[in-house]
Amino acid sequence: MNDVLAMCRDLPEMRLAKGDTLIEEAVRTDRLFVLKSGAFDVMRNGVRVIVVSEPGAFLGEISAVLGSAPTASVVAAEDSTVHVVDDASGAVQRRPELTYAIAQLLARRLSAVTAYLVDIKRQYADSNTHLGLMDQVLGNLIAMHPTLAEPGSERSDVPDY
Repeated sequence: MNDVLAMCRDLPEMRLAKGDTLIEEAVRTDRLFVLKSGAFDVMRNGVRVIVVSEPGAFLGEISAVLGSAPTASVVAAEDSTVHVVDDASGAVQRRPELTYAIAQLLARRLSAVTAYLVDIKRQYADSNTHLGLMDQVLGNLIAMHPTLAEPGSERSDVPDY
């Protein structure tokens, strides 16, 4: 992640106090952030998913890559500083080093999620519960094709199980 911080050293910075909202779920801003210091709670549908505290971590990267509204809110868990990438969807198209760093992050996440789903599948393979659906979940996840959702259309990021 230090490479990411080095890549962003000339970008503007934004300081946030504990409790300030950096990204609001479903509100498009076309900004990408890189954590310089501090920590943020990532909240989806009001549920805290994770705390991000590693310097160099991306915040808002999914929106930047998909050119969509954020899928989660990001709230400062403590006083924090971020680097700001304006015109994020354009920046990920113009700056291959930024795109590659985001692709690596997303690939690591997908690998972890897939490993987790395989573990669940293994544990509940003979079960008649909803967890027995892992075959379908994994199949749809692996076979997911890129689609472009039109604004106002149904969500294309949720497979039909």
